[in-house]
Amino acid sequence: MNNNGTLRHAEYLRKSTDDKEKQVLSLGSQRDVLDRLKKAHELRIIETVEEMMSAKRPGRPGFAKLIKQIKAGKINALVTWAPHRLSRNSVDIGELINLFDTGHLKEIVTESHVYRNNPMDIFMLGFHCLQAKFENDNKAIDVKGGMIRSAKLGIYPSRPPLGYLPDKGGIKGARKRRIDPVNFPIVRKLWEQVLSGQYTPKQVLDIATEQWGLRSKKGLKLSKSTLYQMLNNPFYYGEYRWPRNGGEWYKGIHKPMVSKAEFDRVQLLIGKTGRARPVKHYFAFGGCSLHCSVCGCAISGCEKTKYQKNGNVHTYQYYFCPKHKPGVLCKEPPVSGKSLEAQIERLLQEINISKDLHQYLMAWVRRENKKRFTEILAQNAANKLAYDVVTNKLDGLIDMRAGGLITDAQYQERAQKTQSEETRLAQLIKDADDSVSGWIETAEKMFSFAEMAVYNFKKGSAAAKRGILVSLGWNLCIKDRKLDLSGENWIVPLRHIAKRLQEELPALEPVLALENKVQVENFLNSPFMCSQLDDLRNRIIKNPQKKYFTADDI
Repeated sequence: MNNNGTLRHAEYLRKSTDDKEKQVLSLGSQRDVLDRLKKAHELRIIETVEEMMSAKRPGRPGFAKLIKQIKAGKINALVTWAPHRLSRNSVDIGELINLFDTGHLKEIVTESHVYRNNPMDIFMLGFHCLQAKFENDNKAIDVKGGMIRSAKLGIYPSRPPLGYLPDKGGIKGARKRRIDPVNFPIVRKLWEQVLSGQYTPKQVLDIATEQWGLRSKKGLKLSKSTLYQMLNNPFYYGEYRWPRNGGEWYKGIHKPMVSKAEFDRVQLLIGKTGRARPVKHYFAFGGCSLHCSVCGCAISGCEKTKYQKNGNVHTYQYYFCPKHKPGVLCKEPPVSGKSLEAQIERLLQEINISKDLHQYLMAWVRRENKKRFTEILAQNAANKLAYDVVTNKLDGLIDMRAGGLITDAQYQERAQKTQSEETRLAQLIKDADDSVSGWIETAEKMFSFAEMAVYNFKKGSAAAKRGILVSLGWNLCIKDRKLDLSGENWIVPLRHIAKRLQEELPALEPVLALENKVQVENFLNSPFMCSQLDDLRNRIIKNPQKKYFTADDI
């Protein structure tokens, strides 16, 4: 076709970043088509525009540039691979038709048709563009429906957070979320550091990025906002909301990184604000490590400086209730930092256990644990085998639904019974594991803590002192300027054990001497000690929140 120089064409190539796997032609392939059209129609190309942006909505800068040049008279024709490259939304479609009506646009050349300024061509152009919009809208509905179905199956429909990976080799629409072997243990350690209460989230972030090498999925250092998003993400304890804003809650089939109790504890520690606050003064016993027994507000710290006439300057720390809870009249007076520190040190002295007796106590724990739970271990092994069978059955149902072998209704009916049995077996296994291995691990940490806590508290930094305080419990309060331990009943039997040991120990020194070993063992096997140790074990196991002592503090 010879246009005698009256038509000035612009090339338009677009690849939608939203299409990904569904993208029909890449920019390189579109270039081959346009070169062929250019030769076949003898086109004079004035401008070339390439962009990678979806046409579902108006606002493409490259397309806007073309419209501006058409209105200015610089170009008056377009060449593109197909009409849907130009537009998939009604606003841009109307813009093109209006340019034809006003005479600014003379023709649009595509591989299948040349659209000129006549009623039939303009109608066909609008039809083809609207058809592309219709197909695109239908795809969006299908994708949203598929994501909701995936959410109901327990599979998070979006990219999982740091510490998890999508199963790219799985069935499309049912790709499970598996743990990241590199980042999962690091992110878990990050949660543990925040849970310890020893560090602020910003300090934990610095440790994780500088010492542990934690990086985002793009290889970048994590920002404070990213950290708070992670700490506020319920995906880590096994649940999620879909759609994210205002959708329904679903229980995921992925492996949780933290328990619900741990997640709730972190929300309390960070104040549920999601914002990091600058730390000007570090108060060892502030930051949600203590609460007011009257109104429940977190105890805050402050510093007071006294300037004497002789030039001496004294700085004092006080801890007080901010009295922020509306409708509650709180008259809890402030307590000095020295008084609070002395109370904590006195408590640690009361539960102190010597190194030699620590070893004897752990030998008793292991021996009694083995006798008590021989039958439970056998039953637990059977429960684990049954759990594996149920899990494989549930995975099979998910694969069958994803493959279209069963309907949603059939899946829901079968999965409901299977998930109930899975939950029941998982709870039985967890209870048994907590009773056997969990108690031995906790007892070891607890007795190590009782052995070294006094020394570490006297010699440690403010951060170490906070960690030791948090290890005493998550329900510590201040009442009438006194440390209230009523919320942590596990301390009671440990106090009794330590007191009795401290009373009997002088008569049995040295503990490791051969002549004293028999007496020490008889004493530990006495009815009093057995009942107290058994009481201690039951109180620890029945409190799911109190399941470890911070390793850095022992």
